[in-house]
Amino acid sequence: MALMDLPLGERLQVLQDLLSCAGKMYAWCYDAEGRLVGTNCPDKVLDQVFFSSGCMEAVQNHAKAHREPILLSNHYGLSWSAAFEFEGDELKRIHVFGPTTTTELSYDGISKAVQSAKIPNRWRPKLIKILQRIPVVSTIDFFRQTLMLHYCITGEQLTNADIAFFEPALKQGEREPVIRKDRMNTYRTEQALMRMVSEGDLNYKSVLHNAASASRGVQAGQMGSLEQVRVSQIVFISLCTRAAIQGGLSPEVAYSRGDAYIQDILDCKTVADAAHIGHTMYDDFIHLVHKGRLNPDLSPQIQSCCDYIELHAEDKLTLSEIASHIGYADYYLSRKFKTETGFSINDYIKIVKVEKAKTLLLSSDLSIQDICDRLHFGSRSFFAETFKEIAGIPPAAFREQNMKR
Repeated sequence: MALMDLPLGERLQVLQDLLSCAGKMYAWCYDAEGRLVGTNCPDKVLDQVFFSSGCMEAVQNHAKAHREPILLSNHYGLSWSAAFEFEGDELKRIHVFGPTTTTELSYDGISKAVQSAKIPNRWRPKLIKILQRIPVVSTIDFFRQTLMLHYCITGEQLTNADIAFFEPALKQGEREPVIRKDRMNTYRTEQALMRMVSEGDLNYKSVLHNAASASRGVQAGQMGSLEQVRVSQIVFISLCTRAAIQGGLSPEVAYSRGDAYIQDILDCKTVADAAHIGHTMYDDFIHLVHKGRLNPDLSPQIQSCCDYIELHAEDKLTLSEIASHIGYADYYLSRKFKTETGFSINDYIKIVKVEKAKTLLLSSDLSIQDICDRLHFGSRSFFAETFKEIAGIPPAAFREQNMKR
């Protein structure tokens, strides 16, 4: 029996059971008026946190005009996701996952946040202890769980770009909740970085450089700059470790390497040292995955040729330049490359450039023409024709299909 053939209650229970295999996940069900119908969370005070953060009001306002799921957060660094059950045009139930956090919250940060919140004094000591037990879920996993929740309810498959966001308004005196999608750029950049690890893409430096402007890292509690960087780098190392395993690196090697880098982060004394460790770790994981994905049938010279093309995807490459780098004559390299890879060098260059174009389309706001010029395709029409030949769709359609911008 297919999942969607089951009654909704059973579908949701299956999803909760599956998610609980990786750790606890709190689930809540509310009626359209915001009254709690049921939950598996033993700490009911978290229901008050959800309401006092303005999250329920934001959810109800969102559901008036939209049916897509929404991610919500508050100033404690907690996050929830909500998906909607409709009967016709009438909202019947609101299903919520959370709260979660991307990293363990500090005691001092929680205490200060609770003291400034509109929480009755009698609840504060208990709430501080409860918040320290909140499940830790990565951003990527929480996106996936939100999409799965929506699918279980509606049977509709959405993408990350369809999810809306809510955070409490930061301006003093502003009462209306603000729903926005401005964190999608951060998520896009994170996805591009992890994709390069899982694919062992050596041409990563420009994306890594631009990532700093997309996010300030994990913002949790009242931390000093070094502690904040340490937390962000540890999260980054954990994500890269998982991406490397997805790319084929053995879990033993990946986790051992990741643990060593986390220890280096914990031992570092300056922000600059932490940043350097993060860059070294990223470079190391990419090269480890790349090495593991090498074709064993390729000679060292042809593999070196492939590496050179990947590293210079944004250059105007020529057969003579590549042959000179390898130390072969043009004709000999061309024939040997075709024999070992099945591709001509020009076709392989096109494939590498199209893969680079995909990364730029998904991780930047560069125009199609800018990407065409950056990758030296000569003309936009030739770029579009080549991209469609290799990817199956034109570059504009690829961006729209994957980002829905």
